[in-house]
Amino acid sequence: MKKIVIIAFACFICCGSMADNVGATIREEKPNAVGGELLGRGILLTLNYERYLTGHVGIGAGLMAVGTDDGSVFILPLYASYLSGDKHNLYLSAGVTILGGGDEFSDYETGQFGTFAVGYHYQSDSGFYVRPIFSFLNVIDANDDGSGLMWPGLCIGGSF
Repeated sequence: MKKIVIIAFACFICCGSMADNVGATIREEKPNAVGGELLGRGILLTLNYERYLTGHVGIGAGLMAVGTDDGSVFILPLYASYLSGDKHNLYLSAGVTILGGGDEFSDYETGQFGTFAVGYHYQSDSGFYVRPIFSFLNVIDANDDGSGLMWPGLCIGGSF
């Protein structure tokens, strides 16, 4: 897992230094993105918010919560992202997905997955975006053997 985080960080640094600053990007004009993500780093279905700090680098979070008679469960992906261009982009992100659940607040148990995602991001001038991705999910624990799960995903939303 440490190798994945180091590689992802190196990608952000290298790609950020190669980004051209010619004109304002769509994300500089509309830095807030809201969308729904099916599968992907949120595992099932999450509502995501992403704030672009520059035209290429952003931070985001998602949430899914479900309550049943047996208790409740939540999924909370937290991540940093990089987009290579303006309309048609290579999308890279790295972060952590937190899962929790239980039947009473005192009985909640949590688990964490390290996540790294790569995909394509299209964003129109009006702010609509679509992002098919592949996420690598790796359980974070003391017995980390480096194995994980490659998981597809699709995020659709808009920016303002």
